[in-house]
Order: sequence, then structure tokens, then C-alpha cells
Amino acid sequence: AMERMVKNLRSLRNEFKKEGIEVPMGIETMGKKEVFGSLDEIIEVCKRVHGVVPVIDVAHIHARGNGCLKEKEDFQKVFDSIQDLKLNHYLIHITGVKYDKGGEMYHVPIRKGDMPVIKLMECIVENDYNITIISESPILEHDAVYSQILLDRAMEMLK
Repeated sequence: AMERMVKNLRSLRNEFKKEGIEVPMGIETMGKKEVFGSLDEIIEVCKRVHGVVPVIDVAHIHARGNGCLKEKEDFQKVFDSIQDLKLNHYLIHITGVKYDKGGEMYHVPIRKGDMPVIKLMECIVENDYNITIISESPILEHDAVYSQILLDRAMEMLK
């Protein structure tokens, strides 16, 4: 799967280049264990294909890891693992998620999931990461506002 992914992304990048399109291509971490898209796989693709950047879906990582993101340090490990890519900007997807031993089942509002988004926000603020956060919640606007509130709280806590 890795070789096919690398080959296809290189081909797509080259097609874009021929058309004069030179923008980063994002490849997202996936939530189901049986599909390509673990954090390690995404990092490997980004290392092997110039112009490909990771889109870090923390809910997918949380689901794939059976609820592995509980503390600020858990989120920090995610950022530490992509440090070798030397990114100056991160793309992050957030939502609540229901999962089982196979990984993600479906997205839910942030408050209905068990991933503590406030811990993610604390990690972001403490490290002053340059990030675009995209809400993938089923209640998109509400959770986008709620995420901003959590970010503001994290900023207040660090004052």
C-alpha cells in the first residue's frame, strides 16, 4: 500500500506541476485501523513525496489508538513525531469521535466524544504552534465556536 500511495501521489504532483499548480498536497490520518493512514504511514509518505504535508486528524488518531489522546503530553507526542518534517504550519482536524477496537465508527460533537480537546489547545498554546484548526464536527459551527472558547481558556490558563 505504501509504494502505491507514494507512486500515485508523485504522479498527481507531477500532473499538477504540468498544469502550473504548485501547492502543498495534504494527506490525512485515517481513523480505521484496517485502512492506510496511520500517523507513521502519513509521515513516511510526506518524507518520500516532495510537496506532501500531513493533515493531522486528532480524532482519527484517538480512535485508531483506542482512545490514546487523554493528556496534553499525548498530543505533544503527535507533534513530536512530525517534527522531522520541519513544518512551519500545521493543519489539524478536530471533532468528537465514537470508536471501537477497529478504530473510528463515526464523528460526534466534541462534547459527546471522550477526547479532551482542551488538552490539545493547551499543547498548541504552550508551544506557540502555527496552526489551522478545522472542525469536522456534525455540528460544525457550534463546535468551531466551542473550540475557540477552549483555545481562549488555554490561553488564559497560561497567563
